[in-house]
Amino acid sequence: MKKIWLELDVAGTCGDEAWTAIEQPKGFVEAAVISAKKADCQHTKKQPHSEGEWREIWVQIEDKLLSKAIAFYKKQERILSVETED
Repeated sequence: MKKIWLELDVAGTCGDEAWTAIEQPKGFVEAAVISAKKADCQHTKKQPHSEGEWREIWVQIEDKLLSKAIAFYKKQERILSVETED
């Protein structure tokens, strides 16, 4: 299994809505939010995230589908960056 690290733009969405709206690619195994990378949200859980808020997420992918998964995530509107683990 390989890991892909994503920066996900969450602005204007509530909770994990920005992540769950992405239909995951073939070979997807699991994912987890690592950290906010910015100060904790300054709003309630029911209010949308502010402009500029993003989350770092790691995604585990089957080795043979890594390049296709990277291409998939790069095409997603809310994905700001995609990196792989060496």
